[in-house]
Amino acid sequence: MAVRTLVLIEQFEVGENSITHKPTGWRFTAYQDSPTDGTIIRGRLGDKLETGEDFRPHEVEEMARRLWARHVEARKKQL
Repeated sequence: MAVRTLVLIEQFEVGENSITHKPTGWRFTAYQDSPTDGTIIRGRLGDKLETGEDFRPHEVEEMARRLWARHVEARKKQL
């Protein structure tokens, strides 16, 4: 059985309009008029990386959703 790599908060970069999982290149970029809708680039998500890291796609996407929701909520409070 393959050993999967843990998904950690530190692996994500959250920008004003996007979130990226740095190890795999998975990225969500929000549409300008809707912070919850946008484009997803899967990058190398689902592939075993040269480093030996092997992330479960659903775990990366779930962590990204939680971090993005937190980011969107913080931006609403600033307005």
